[in-house]
Amino acid sequence: MSMISEQNSVSRQIDTILKNRYRRFRYLQRHDRMDDAIALADEFLEWLDPEFEGGEDVVSYYCTDELEEEYHEKLLLDD
Repeated sequence: MSMISEQNSVSRQIDTILKNRYRRFRYLQRHDRMDDAIALADEFLEWLDPEFEGGEDVVSYYCTDELEEEYHEKLLLDD
C-alpha cells in the first residue's frame, strides 16, 4: 500500500468514526438521554486525546437551562 493510499484509508476511517459518534450523540439527545450523551462525549474525548486528564481534578458542572440559553445566544450571534 502506498503512503498516499494509506493516508486516504486512515482519513476515511477517522471520518467514519467521527460521523458515527456524532450521529449517536445526536440520537441520544433527541431521545432525552442526556447522561448517556455526556458519557459518550467523555469517552470520545478520551479517545481523541489520550493525554487528557479528566480525573477528579476536573469539575464537571452544568445546568441544562444555562447551556441551552448559551447555545441559543451563540446561534443568534453566528447568524
